[in-house]
Amino acid sequence: MSAVRVRPARLEEAAILAEMANDLNDHVGIHGRPFTAERVRTDGFGAPAAFTPLVADLDGAVAGYAFFTLGYNTDIAARAMWLHDIFVKPAARGRGVGRALMAAVAAETLRLGGRSLEWGVHSANAGALEFYRRLGAAGGEARIMGLAGERLRALASGARSDSAAS
Repeated sequence: MSAVRVRPARLEEAAILAEMANDLNDHVGIHGRPFTAERVRTDGFGAPAAFTPLVADLDGAVAGYAFFTLGYNTDIAARAMWLHDIFVKPAARGRGVGRALMAAVAAETLRLGGRSLEWGVHSANAGALEFYRRLGAAGGEARIMGLAGERLRALASGARSDSAAS
């Protein structure tokens, strides 16, 4: 079995990252392929970056990625890492790529003073759920909720200009 090497993604890999991120969206039923190389360059490598991208190399090629961001967990009053995405190309699954990526994100969490690593998972993604259980992850009762597009704009239109102070 080839060794997996996890490393920071490089700017010139933005197109590969965009393709894999869109493949992940397809896999979980989110269609439209919103990721482009330019979006990844801007959001993953721009200043300030919206996420940190890691890649896993296997057999001399990128086999997977993880996008994550340092944040805060108010439940434990401590810094926390939020894992936005982890994806392993189908041909590389079962070869330690996902585990290596998760271990690298966990190590980065601790390096940056984080005390928890958190992520969401689609309830229909049985393979991911089983993978996370094998890592020792526990499911919580919280649901991830959000607003986007027109619903986000509608809510924001009701904000007062001094809302940050209230």
